[in-house]
Amino acid sequence: METRVAEQQETGLKALVQRYPIAAFLLLALGSVYLLSIIPILMQYDVIPGKNFPARLGIDMERFSAAVLTILLFGSALLVTYLCGGRRDVRQLFRRIVRWRVSIGWWLAAVLALPLLTVMIAVLLGDSAVVPSGSVLWREVLGIAIAFVLINLWEEAAWAGFLQTRLERRHNFFLAALLTGIPFAAIHMPLQVITGQVRSAVDFAVGFALLMVLVIFVRSFYGMVLRGAANSLLLVGLSHTMFNRSNNTDGIAADILRGGDSRQIAALLATVVLVVVLGLVLRKKLSRSYRRELDDAEQGAS
Repeated sequence: METRVAEQQETGLKALVQRYPIAAFLLLALGSVYLLSIIPILMQYDVIPGKNFPARLGIDMERFSAAVLTILLFGSALLVTYLCGGRRDVRQLFRRIVRWRVSIGWWLAAVLALPLLTVMIAVLLGDSAVVPSGSVLWREVLGIAIAFVLINLWEEAAWAGFLQTRLERRHNFFLAALLTGIPFAAIHMPLQVITGQVRSAVDFAVGFALLMVLVIFVRSFYGMVLRGAANSLLLVGLSHTMFNRSNNTDGIAADILRGGDSRQIAALLATVVLVVVLGLVLRKKLSRSYRRELDDAEQGAS
């Protein structure tokens, strides 16, 4: 009798997830991240012991927390994908994660477009550019590889592969990017608490608003790469990595640029330029009908 009741409850939960997959994903992802982020935040501010634990692993608290965030995020997407479509949908998701056979033009767009444009715009804004040494370039290649393989690929498997893809089936392309950007920004806010950028409710609100300005364009860019590269999450994850390495203080753009503080503004402007250019190039592929074509092709390959 107890087994039968448990099976009925499981069936009821599965049916609920199938009916509201986006809500289920957001509840799992945001709920688990915000709940578990309390621990590293308390560690970082010495409320509980463990502040030095990430250092024993060779990373800081921010990177440690980002790794945990990624596990929770991708795990949520994978669980909801399985409950909605079983092993078939999970296989489809992983095929998109490893899809590398796309045109060389999209590889160049994913790898080079943002850092090159960022450096060019920063120079126009008054910075100077220097040629980095071999050791700096090697460190950068290693940083790109680690961030891509351990964080950004799986992050975009959840955001682009699960959430943005589903929202594109229901909404205009740019509205889907905006709606994806809201939880995308929200889930990064605990990291700003850990780094000390956010210390009050006002800081939280301002930080979230500023992040939303950025992610509106960033998520549109990632969505365009997704459309142009035939649903390749591999290239979307790589685009994410290259944006971070163009925008962050320890990335390739920071290694090249000297004399000013326009790198982050340049990275944002570079993203805006790419969104405009790619939007014009891909205008016929940004429709909901083309999203259905891509999804039908995935179904046919299964």
